[in-house]
Order: sequence, then C-alpha cells, then structure tokens
Amino acid sequence: MVAGCAPHVTQLAGPDASRAAERYRAQLAVREARGTAVDAALVLWAEAPPGHKLPGADARLLLAAPDAFRLRVASLFGTALDLGARGESLTASLPGKRQAARLDAVRDSLGLAHPGRLVFRALAAAWRPPDTAWEGAASRGATLELAWSEGADSLRLAIDREGLPSWVSLTREGGAGVRVDYQGWDGSSGVSWPARLTVADHDRSFRVACNVSRVRFPDRPDLLRLTVPIPPDATSLTLEELRRTLERAGAP
Repeated sequence: MVAGCAPHVTQLAGPDASRAAERYRAQLAVREARGTAVDAALVLWAEAPPGHKLPGADARLLLAAPDAFRLRVASLFGTALDLGARGESLTASLPGKRQAARLDAVRDSLGLAHPGRLVFRALAAAWRPPDTAWEGAASRGATLELAWSEGADSLRLAIDREGLPSWVSLTREGGAGVRVDYQGWDGSSGVSWPARLTVADHDRSFRVACNVSRVRFPDRPDLLRLTVPIPPDATSLTLEELRRTLERAGAP
C-alpha cells in the first residue's frame, strides 16, 4: 500500500495505441475536473543561466482551471516572490523590495501567449491532443508520441502505456518554446497527479526542477487567494526591470 502511494516512474515498452489513448483521456478528464481548484506545496530548484544552480526554495501553488495560478516562493524573511496569472494578465510582486509588475502577454510582449493557461496545463499535465494526433501517433521505444498544432504553436507529447505523459514540448513560431518532463506521479489522492517535473526552454537559458507534495483539491477556487496583492506604495517595474531584479535576487 505504501509503495502504491509513492511517486513512481513507469518503464514500459511498446505501448498499445488504442489502450494508451483510452487511459490517457480517462485520466486527463479526472485531472481537469479536479484541477478546478488545486492547493499544493512545492520545492523548486532553478538553473539560470545554464550551469548556475540556485538554492532550492519552498513554494505554495494554487491552480484553477483553465487559466489561473498563483505561486508564492518563500524566503527566510517571508515571501521572496509572489507570481500569479489569469488569462493574458500576469502579476509579480517582490514584497521585500516593495516592487511589483502588472503585465499583459500581448501588450508587454512577454513572448508567451496565455501564460495562465500554459502554466495550468504544464503543472496539471492537462494537454488535450485532437483526434488527428492520435491517428498519427507512433511508438518510440517505451512511449507513444503524438504531434499537433494549436494556432502558431507546435506540440509534441509522449505518453507511456498507462496513459501518463512522459514529456511534452511546445514550440512557438520562430523556434522559441518550452519542454516539460514528467518524472514522477502520485496517485495517493485518487487521481494521478505530477509529483516531479522539470521545465526548460528550448535554448536552455533556464531550467526549473519541481517536487510537488501535499496536493489538495478544494471544492471551488478561492478567487481572493488567487489574487496577488500589490502594496499601494510598491514601485512599478517593467518586464525588463523585473527580469533583471529576479536575476540579481536569484529567484527561481
């Protein structure tokens, strides 16, 4: 029973396409339904720039399907970084520095459309391939790989025979993008949920490893807790100023 509750990595060969598709869709439906409200503890390790490993940090994550999240990264003196998004809007606060940024994915050229939706999909493994992707799926060793497009984005997804994602790659027009590797799963809550994963951009300018624990699924999202508060006297930062501040502070 203890082993069944622990995160595990599946090593299976030659997945059967029809069964893998059936299992994937069934488990995805459960994750999407439970993802209406998620509360979890995280431990993060970041590398930025490549090879420069930053100290691990504890964090609290809130998710709300389909496109909202809030991540609070702790420090010895409280909250180092409070980051949240809903739809196209992203808010970041550095409480200790009394600095904050309110950004729009389109207006501020984040280079990332729908940041809230992307973070939710990545952390909940909520990728939904169309039927045509399943029709063209190909076995690659121990996984079944699918490819499809969503607007200007190209996606590739690998799943094992149990229907769990192994990795996903999202590439934007021009070549920029991210890859998420799902390295462990936890089924103790009654739903298979990512327990260990890494996120890296294609040119490896950053990489974040994440351990997920104490996952809870409240009945409904708390919109107030999902909102990143901005102190009235906080200095407003541009996107570039926020990036430089985070790099200097060593935040994940």
